[in-house]
Amino acid sequence: MNTEELRTPLGEKWLTTMDNDLLVVGAGIMGVASAYHLKKNNPNKDVLLIDRFPSPAQGNTGRSNAMFRNTFSSRDNQILSDASIDFYLHLQNELEIDIGLQPIGYLWLMSDGQLSASEPFLKQMERNRIEIRRLPREEVKRLLPGLEMSFESNDEAMLMDLPRIDGGVFGPKCGRLDPDKLVRFYAQEFSQMGGRVAFNTNAEKLLVGPSKRLGLDGEPFVWQDSRIEGVQVSGSMTGELRAETIVLACGAWGNELLEPIGIDGHVKAKKRQLFTVPAKGSDRLEALVRTEGFNPLGLLPLVILPKARVHFKPVSTENEFWIACEDEVNRPYIDIPAHDLEGYKAEMDFYDTSVRPVLSAYFPDFRNARVKAMWAGLYSYNTLDFLPFAFRENNLIVVGGDSGSGIMKGDSLGRIVDALYRGEDDALLYGDRPVRTSKIGFEKRDVEREEWVI
Repeated sequence: MNTEELRTPLGEKWLTTMDNDLLVVGAGIMGVASAYHLKKNNPNKDVLLIDRFPSPAQGNTGRSNAMFRNTFSSRDNQILSDASIDFYLHLQNELEIDIGLQPIGYLWLMSDGQLSASEPFLKQMERNRIEIRRLPREEVKRLLPGLEMSFESNDEAMLMDLPRIDGGVFGPKCGRLDPDKLVRFYAQEFSQMGGRVAFNTNAEKLLVGPSKRLGLDGEPFVWQDSRIEGVQVSGSMTGELRAETIVLACGAWGNELLEPIGIDGHVKAKKRQLFTVPAKGSDRLEALVRTEGFNPLGLLPLVILPKARVHFKPVSTENEFWIACEDEVNRPYIDIPAHDLEGYKAEMDFYDTSVRPVLSAYFPDFRNARVKAMWAGLYSYNTLDFLPFAFRENNLIVVGGDSGSGIMKGDSLGRIVDALYRGEDDALLYGDRPVRTSKIGFEKRDVEREEWVI
């Protein structure tokens, strides 16, 4: 590592240049997992991880619903998620590292029409050894006695055209974890292996230069081979961070760095909201948190309702529910998000007019429940096929496009980034599962579009 430093008269440290083997930009789940696997498999390389926040997982990772599942229609998503989940289970159960993992399961409640339309996806999951359970209508009613399954006499439900519930699909290898604990595991292990971290460091722009510098003003010219030389930064470090290889794991903020130099970031962001409702004070809601029959923990699974993508989960440690709705129509895309996520506010009116009517129609015990807290974050989608991507252009590696599923595939994506760096055709995911690195790139992309989207 080569460093040049200046100091102001007050003694603050200002960086002019720093040379690294590897520079990882972004300390959310994809960034820390990438940094961890890069350092683990390349121990002699100098790896620096930077983020503009004061600690890891302070962006969209920390604001997420923090759920995981392997129940996807796409075999590619199945492999990426299942391998990551197995690694997380290994951490929690075998290495006894607390990442707050609770395998409570996912429960999709569906009408007959939805069940029929989903059957091809369910059969594909079974062929690929993804465990699911089909629950007939009477079993759903037995397990969830407080659930309203049809609405012949409910004018409001009829007005909303709410489907009746004719059955369910349960995914047992699904659940929730603590994103802060998971990300801190990767960050701490990375640091203990000798990786360096710089927080409060904002990446302002990518620095492009010629592969062979001629000393001419205006380089690189169109006739010169060019490369990404580094990143201009501000904050706790001010100046230029140069690296042989740069990994961008910035979610939708990657567009801010990539688009000015003519590289497509392949993501679009949308605001997503979470609302918490306490169970305390309602015997019925407290009983719903601790619903038996789905998992060894004796907890309600994440429940996905058959209308408007409304879903909710219990958080037993806080004796509350987290409620969300993945609204699509009339929710604008954001190409380059603001840096301050506090500017994206959860909307109480959205809960009152869009979420609560659906939720309380199916589960009347929520009718008088009050929201205790709410917040918003951003999903950064690859809108092409709803799968993540990792691609390399010269000495730049970009990973992302999987908000909403980033945590559940984070470990696999970190391993793929490391394989791309080492020039390997295959990445070996946890459990010795090989995946072609080119599959989730764009030049030779070869994936099945995801159809089983919440």
